[in-house]
Amino acid sequence: MSQKIDFDYINQLAKRSLGGDLKSFEKLLNILEKYENFPQVKFGLYSLIYQLSMNVFIDVSKECEKCGGKCCKSGYPIPVYEFDYKELAKRMNREELEKLRRVDNIYLLPRPCPFQQGWVCTIHRFKPYACLSFPFATEDEQREIINNYDGKGIPDFKVPEYCIAGKKVKETLNAIISDLEKCLGRKPTPKELYQAIMKKKK
Repeated sequence: MSQKIDFDYINQLAKRSLGGDLKSFEKLLNILEKYENFPQVKFGLYSLIYQLSMNVFIDVSKECEKCGGKCCKSGYPIPVYEFDYKELAKRMNREELEKLRRVDNIYLLPRPCPFQQGWVCTIHRFKPYACLSFPFATEDEQREIINNYDGKGIPDFKVPEYCIAGKKVKETLNAIISDLEKCLGRKPTPKELYQAIMKKKK
């Protein structure tokens, strides 16, 4: 890549996008589509569209309630990036912030999550980016997929068996992708997929 990408800025745009700020997502799409020839970038764009669908476009609240929030109850600690921590620090008291673990230069959110009550996330409106991106950007789930992705087609994202919300998102997007393939005669680009989702939303 001839031009250096500011990954911290990219992550901040991504988090704002997953909070419903579509202008941030469109800005992000415009930045990254220049690098679509790189498989990891293309993977990231498709991944973001799936994340966006799960957080903004598709109502998965019933599925999350039925699941009971298993993703918050087990697994490795969740990374809390600097921009996450700054936001949490504005909204939490000292006692709440102390529930985060600091390891070297990074904060971690332990699992089971101390901010989960029943299936409900009590910090949902400002939870860390890594939480928002689950399961479509989680390294545990997607490591093998991204390592084998050659930039052709759309990644077949892996969804944990228990995550019925993720399965709903994947099934919904698969249907949209199938319709686009019939019209285009090929797999849609990330931008084409995003535009099709936006049309459905309207």
